[in-house]
Amino acid sequence: MERKDAEQLQQKLIQGELTETEQQDFFNWLKQLDEPELSAFLKEYSASFEQKPDSLTGEQHEDLTNKIEMRLDALGVPKTQYRRHMPFKIMAAAAVLVLVCSTIFWYYANLNANKQATISKNTTIPRATPIYGGNDKVVLILSNGKRVEVNNFTKGQLAVENGYSIEKESNSLLKYRKINTATAPASGNTNTIVTPRGGQYCVNLPDGSKVWLNAESKLTYPVVFSGNTRKIALKGEAYFEVTHNPDKPFIVDFEGSNVKVLGTHFNICAYGDGETPKTTLLQGSVQVSTGDSKKIILPGQQAISSKKICIVNVDTNHVLGWKNGNFSFEHERIGTVMGKISRWYDVDIKYQGKVTQEEFVGSIPKSKNLEEVLHRLELTGLLHFKIKGRSVTIMP
Repeated sequence: MERKDAEQLQQKLIQGELTETEQQDFFNWLKQLDEPELSAFLKEYSASFEQKPDSLTGEQHEDLTNKIEMRLDALGVPKTQYRRHMPFKIMAAAAVLVLVCSTIFWYYANLNANKQATISKNTTIPRATPIYGGNDKVVLILSNGKRVEVNNFTKGQLAVENGYSIEKESNSLLKYRKINTATAPASGNTNTIVTPRGGQYCVNLPDGSKVWLNAESKLTYPVVFSGNTRKIALKGEAYFEVTHNPDKPFIVDFEGSNVKVLGTHFNICAYGDGETPKTTLLQGSVQVSTGDSKKIILPGQQAISSKKICIVNVDTNHVLGWKNGNFSFEHERIGTVMGKISRWYDVDIKYQGKVTQEEFVGSIPKSKNLEEVLHRLELTGLLHFKIKGRSVTIMP
């Protein structure tokens, strides 16, 4: 983004006129600034406050400063030297930005320290009966409808379908291996793998493509990719590393949309639970289609499939946090945050009262127990939780 474009967005931010897409672009620009540039931006932004007459009394100044300090403490932000000596005018500017999006503190509070998530990574709390998340588990449904509980097997062959041996290679990998080239492919024969709530798994498809499935996901695919395409269907979330084949495009159908590739790496999140489907590209290029709308996206871009396709730039490390063992939140509201948590810990979510609509930024290891994860969210000061059995109630 050019500096002049950022300045235009800054003015719209001050006036409270930023659209959601512009807000995301502005935050992405902020994250790319080094420490001197970010410090200069803060001073420049706060200068708008210097131009205005001071209508606050000394006591009001102190009160507002204390409130901002308390908010920083609630977010688990370390008290850097810069923060301790931050001029009040800059603190006031920060307070205005908080009203737009509370996670902006993430950028302010780490000027002289390594950047870290707003959600603390080091807090632990003892619990009598901790609830831990899932592990590698999956159900394989064969073309004849037989269900194979993969976790009941150690290693080795689980079944034979259309000349392929379906084998469990490890606790986290299922693989198709060609054993009979003379077998004629049976048209329409499909397999399905299903990860339950609290489960995840990886499968090597018959064409050699590799797919990682997140919790509560379902992938249906032909036992043999015959014809001119390799077409599969997804419900849930999966990361794909597709084997290159220019003669047979790889097509993923999901929630009224599809992605068409020749061979590349990408992630699709399409749970169909009210969240808009998203396709994120890591390598190469893909074509995303929704109705009559078609768009090509490039690495680092995400296609949001609604009535039309919207393309935004994203941090792919956050998108793939689930695959790498973390809950990663990148400007996400509580409904999306709790959707990820409920699927991993297999708990039901209830809401009580008017729950915050502010956005969350941060990363928490999925290896932590449920109580620890919720406690870290509580450190933001935006909400509270009550756990009863496998039910979690969210309160203001």
